[in-house]
Amino acid sequence: MNNSPPVGQLSVRRVLPLLAAACALAGVPGAAGAAPARPLVMCYEDVVQRPWTTPSGGGLNFELLRRVEKQLGEQFSYVAKPWRRCLEELRTGAVDAVIGAADAPDRRAYAVYPTLPGGALDTSRAVGSDYAHVFLRTAGAASWDGKQLVAPNNEVAVQSGYIVGALLRERGFRVRELVKSADDGLRMLAAGLFDVAILQGLEASSLARSDPRFQGVVKQAPQPYAVFMLYLPFNRALYARDPRRIDSVWRAIATVRQSHEYRQLLHEAGVPD
Repeated sequence: MNNSPPVGQLSVRRVLPLLAAACALAGVPGAAGAAPARPLVMCYEDVVQRPWTTPSGGGLNFELLRRVEKQLGEQFSYVAKPWRRCLEELRTGAVDAVIGAADAPDRRAYAVYPTLPGGALDTSRAVGSDYAHVFLRTAGAASWDGKQLVAPNNEVAVQSGYIVGALLRERGFRVRELVKSADDGLRMLAAGLFDVAILQGLEASSLARSDPRFQGVVKQAPQPYAVFMLYLPFNRALYARDPRRIDSVWRAIATVRQSHEYRQLLHEAGVPD
């Protein structure tokens, strides 16, 4: 007696698994075996940089990115490291992105920033902007009038790896990247190791204004030295593999930044419009 299944039934049994596999490979939503995209790994600086980031994962940048995750159904993971290490790991692809990086020619070799069709940076898709302020030792000989910076021996202390260091070198200054945080820079000024430091962020301004260690010893110049747009640049190789995913993240950043809820957070943190 022939116990083989009918020809039509045999065909269906063979074809269905093949169709399921094909759907999974094609990325059809709900297809059996379709793997979710892995989380995007983002590096941020491991020092306090209020109001943007803190080592424990607080600050406006994380408020922004959490809203981006929710909007897109994305998943991000974060690692806190020294700023130079973040940039190096972005270059090697050990991390996918760095949070709050200014644009620079050397970074374009390994990182991709959001741009307009003509190639100019798209500032609407930046995570924000920040000031580099000039801090002076009150008993020192340095000065800044908003146009000309005077520093003994042309020496200026800056935070390690920050873009303002490259700007100062172009202008002939001897840049001393010996400080990691705003607190480090102000302490060096107070100790008389330097007469001027250019430090980024509201954290430096807050410390200079309210910390007893610096009152009467260090002062902030009225005018900032520079203002920088800060972005979420991605590793160039990653972007080449999945540009649509990265572009969607940047678009969502622009949307969240313009939302009433997020703008209220900026206002509460004292970030100027």
